[in-house]
Amino acid sequence: MYSLDSGNALRLLQITDTHLNGPEEGHLLGMKTLHSMNCVLDIVRSERPSVDAFLVTGDLSQDGSVTAYRHLHHALTPFACPVFWLEGNHDNPDAMQQVAAGTEHLERIIRTPHWQIIMLNSQVEGAVYGRLAQDQLALLEQALKEQPDLHTLITFHHHPLNMGSEWIDRIGVKNADEFHTLIRDYPQVKCVLWGHVHQESDQMINGVRYLSTPSTCVQFTPQSEDFSVDCRAPGYRWLDLQADGSIDTGVSRVEDIEFEIDYSVKGY
Repeated sequence: MYSLDSGNALRLLQITDTHLNGPEEGHLLGMKTLHSMNCVLDIVRSERPSVDAFLVTGDLSQDGSVTAYRHLHHALTPFACPVFWLEGNHDNPDAMQQVAAGTEHLERIIRTPHWQIIMLNSQVEGAVYGRLAQDQLALLEQALKEQPDLHTLITFHHHPLNMGSEWIDRIGVKNADEFHTLIRDYPQVKCVLWGHVHQESDQMINGVRYLSTPSTCVQFTPQSEDFSVDCRAPGYRWLDLQADGSIDTGVSRVEDIEFEIDYSVKGY
């Protein structure tokens, strides 16, 4: 468990699906992912000068190399705030642990005077889809039972709601119903946050805010039946979690930079 001091608002910054490679020129669908992530971090510096913590919500690496995770670690170190990582379907947990050793990166529970953040692993080894294993659901329920008075944000990589895109909805959290049944009994749950889908969404369901976030590299076309790459720019999500449980959030994207994308590729 990681304790984090904050004022009346906990200022979070989410980046996701960085898809970094060992080589600095490594790319996804033609886009150089280290370059695109650094462009996103440049706008973070100009737009969000004060950040309490970064959440990096999976598919940190495309090739699973130790060097890729080192790129991420070094890129975020100058922000001088805690950085928390999640596993995505492309990630290599052993390489993540090697680079995260001695840091806070793989902490699962973060608590402040008003909020707790619960970081869950939805990775299924060797699969693109996700699942919240029983140990992850047990971790979630234990944390919720321990702190009934703390507003709670839950985050993992895969999507627990259908996105209205047939190919994407085949690779979400397979036991999402089990997750929703569990959190229904805990009214302190205010937000569920994820990556994986390379697009933004924002829904309120039964008092819970459900949010997805653009990738720091290529985007996927919303409402697409088959795999399709969108022309929208890389971006990030900011979240200000207020002491009363309310949430201010928005997405910001890189402007005025042309990114090379290979639209002919039919999968990633």
